[in-house]
This record gives sequence, structure tokens and C-alpha cells, in this order.
Amino acid sequence: MERLFDLAVSRSAPGTQRERRSRSVVRGTVAAVLARGLGSLTGIITVPLTVRYLGAERYGVWMTISSAIAFLGFTDFGLAASLTNALGKAFGENDREAARRYVTTALLILSIVAILLVSAGIIFATPVAGLIFPSVGQAVMRQEVVPSLIIALAIFAFSLPFLVVNRLLAAFQQSAAANVWIMISSLAGLVGVLVVICCRGGLPWLVLGSIGANTLVHAISAIWLFGWHKRWLIPVSWEFDLAIFRDLFSSSWKFFVANAAWLVNSQTDNLIIAHYLGPAQVTPYSVTFRLFAYATLIQVLAAPTLWPAYTEAATRKDFDWVRGVFRKSLKWSLSIAIGTVIILIVFGQTIIRFWAGPVAVPPFGAMIWMALWNLILAYLVVAGCLLQATGHVTGLSIYSSITAVFNVVLSIWLVRFYGIAGVIAATVTAYILLSVIPVTLETRKVFRKFARSVC
Repeated sequence: MERLFDLAVSRSAPGTQRERRSRSVVRGTVAAVLARGLGSLTGIITVPLTVRYLGAERYGVWMTISSAIAFLGFTDFGLAASLTNALGKAFGENDREAARRYVTTALLILSIVAILLVSAGIIFATPVAGLIFPSVGQAVMRQEVVPSLIIALAIFAFSLPFLVVNRLLAAFQQSAAANVWIMISSLAGLVGVLVVICCRGGLPWLVLGSIGANTLVHAISAIWLFGWHKRWLIPVSWEFDLAIFRDLFSSSWKFFVANAAWLVNSQTDNLIIAHYLGPAQVTPYSVTFRLFAYATLIQVLAAPTLWPAYTEAATRKDFDWVRGVFRKSLKWSLSIAIGTVIILIVFGQTIIRFWAGPVAVPPFGAMIWMALWNLILAYLVVAGCLLQATGHVTGLSIYSSITAVFNVVLSIWLVRFYGIAGVIAATVTAYILLSVIPVTLETRKVFRKFARSVC
């Protein structure tokens, strides 16, 4: 603990590459925890307000739309993840020119994707809304659901190119700065929600006030990054490079498949529940899922900082540092998750009843399955971070895809018999059978490869 504290607060210049890298990881993680803490505080304020303001059905609609938008995260075609590794290598090799070409190329491609996504959203919003919410009345569908979905899609598309900002800061091991912007974004989202509630706006205005404010902050962060912080990285059209695009795409499609599979596994639950049980049942599921996510909060927050640090260390062949940090991360991840889920199993229903109201309280069985899911996630976040950072994504994309298909099929079957508990039980079952074992074998393979490289 003394060592961690020193890395977090020391103002002296790092003596070695290892010390600089370790300091960046610790400070980035601390900043991420603070940012998420602020985000959690805003959630503690907004969840009960919005549940009571919207009611169970309309709040369930909002959470389902949020899941649908989060599911579209795969539309970056894995470019953001591929860019992280490319910039990490450029940083390890001190190659500024290559970094600028990578950033310019990725930004241009993501901008084109954003334009196509907005066009598709406007055309298909109405039939998609009807497919997701077959039990919602036509008046609510026309006045609130469809406009909310169009607004959410448009804002998501506009924010897509800004993915580069956080990835770039993380790749240059400045995650602390990225998390400062996340804090500002959380505050902006809270202000947006409070303003809409005070003005008695409907669901479309609530979507606009919440995620629209977040996206505005992301745009400002991009202006700060390219206008002041790293002006040498400002994208210019003539830096677009087809060779760079091919290089990014050679690995991005693997990240795309793995990310799409992960989004299917993590974001289709609300969609399945809304379709088969109605949007009101999404409320207890989404609130419980959000509460239990605190069991893996620190682990998830540490991953974006660890990822580029692993990449840079592997580029410099500092395999001992990678091995040592991985073991420590895994130990802390499992310890934190176990302690947290025990507390939440005992007190979770009481916390949810007090926090979000009786309509958000889940059955006890769903909480047990949520606990098991977060224990699995505590392991997979640490191992998956290592595999992606070192470019071992092919296997990850294959068994993630198989897990996703099995999870969806099993969820559709179990939700009819066991309600919301059946959906999370399907996720746990799919991951235990099809992901945990291959991830473990792949991780061991990486460390054996490191050992051979040293010899």
C-alpha cells in the first residue's frame, strides 16, 4: 500500500521506464475511480429521481434504449481498440509522425461511419422501436419512444469520432487527464437531467439533456486536446493513409467481432426482457445490474489504463513487469469482487428499495446470479485486458462469438420460465461453459510466449 501511495502522489521525476509506467497506471486508475465515484454519485441522485418521475414503464423504455445504443458500440468496427494498440507501439518507439497518421485516418473513417449511422437511424427508428416494444401503446410510441430513439441514435453517432480522444490520452499514458473530462461529463449529464425534470420535459427531452450534455463535453475535450494539449497530433486531411487504414483494419476486425460479441452478451438482456416481459420488468433488472456492477468497478476502470501500459511494456520486451502487474491485478480484482458481492447479497434488496423504490426490487434469485456474474467478470476483465493489449484477439473473438449466440438463445428460453433471473442465469452459464476456460488457456499461452522470448 505504501508503494501504491507513493506512485499516486509523488512529484519527483520517474527514474526508469518501469516507474513511469507504473505511476501512470496507478494515477490513471485513481483518477478513474474518482471519476466513476462522481458518476456513481450522479447515478445515486438521478436513478430514484427518474424512476419516480417517469414511472416503471417509461424508465424501462429509457434503459432499453440505452442498452440498444450501447449495443451500437461495435459500429466503430474495432478501430478505437486497434488504434489504442497502434498508438501504444508508436509511443514505445517515440514515433510522433506515425501517431498523427493513425489518428487522422481513424478520425476520418469514424466520421464517415457516424454519417451513415445517423441516416440509418432516421430511416429505421420506427420499425426498430415497434420490434423492441411490442406492448407499448401507439400514442406513447409515437410521442415519446420513437423521438427518444432518434435523438439517442443521432447523439451517439455524433460522439463516435470523439472515441479517439480518450484512446489517445490512454495510449500516451495520460488516463488521469481523460478521467478529468469524464468527471466533467458526469456533472454535465446530471445538470441536464435536473433541468429537464424541473421543466417537466418528456422522455425525449430527458434523453437529450442527459447524453446530449455528455457529448457536448466530449466535443470540448477534443478541442482542448488538438487545440492546446497535443497540437502536434491535430488531424489534417493529407495525413490520411490507406496503408495505415489497412494496418488498423488488419486487427480492428478482430476487435470488432470480440466487441460485438461482448455487447450482445452484456446489452441484449434488457432488450429480451422488454420484448418478452414488458419494459416495466427492465427496471428491477437494470437497477440491480447497476448496483452489482460496483463489485467490478475498480477492475473495469483500471483496464483502459493497463491496456496501453501492457502494449508499451511488451513493445519494449519488459515481460517481467507485465507478468507482475497481471498477477497483482488478478489478486486484487477477485478479492474486491468477492467482498462486495457478499455485502450486496445480504443487503441488496434493502438498498434497492430505499434507493429506487419498491418497483425496482428484484427477486432474490436474480441477485445470486448477478453475484456469480460479477465474480466471472472480475476474472475476465483482467485476463481480457492482457489478451487485447498484446494482440491476442483472434481466439477471443471466436469464443466470445460462440458465447454470445448461446447466451441469447438460452436467455430467450429461460426468461419465459424464470423471468429476469433466467436472463442473468443464461449469461453466467454461457460464460462458464464457453469463455472462462479458453480465456485461461489463452492467457497461459501468452506467458509461455513471453518466457520463450526472454530465453
